[in-house]
Amino acid sequence: MTKKNWLMLGFVAALGAFYLLRFTDFGRPQPIQINVVERPFVPNPAPGEVLPLVFGLDRDFRLTSLRILPVTEVSNTKPKVAWQLSSKAGSEPVRGFTYADEIPGMKGPGSNPLPLIAGTTYRLELEAGRAKGHVEFTPHPALSAE
Repeated sequence: MTKKNWLMLGFVAALGAFYLLRFTDFGRPQPIQINVVERPFVPNPAPGEVLPLVFGLDRDFRLTSLRILPVTEVSNTKPKVAWQLSSKAGSEPVRGFTYADEIPGMKGPGSNPLPLIAGTTYRLELEAGRAKGHVEFTPHPALSAE
């Protein structure tokens, strides 16, 4: 092959690589899709208790970071976090979890998660390696069956 042919081949390969990286999802981590579901029944709820929250993921993930904080704290440099867990190696594969439950393979600073306040909007931020996702939710109060 001549030098001109090699230059054309290199140019076509560079254009193809540019197209793949710029106009497709090739090489980009897929976002984590999160569903938030409230369980509708709490027997004998304490005053101020909220409905139990279940967070569902679109597929199994080895989570490396989990953080729930009020939306008003998101832009602060040292936000007041309601619940935070992390893992260097990643958790066991999970497809969902409930608020304040242990996730195998993850540990958090402090002792227990803070109780959520009904009517306050929170943000859940998740990371699983390079994949990231977040969702905002507002817990509702648990009503007694009286």
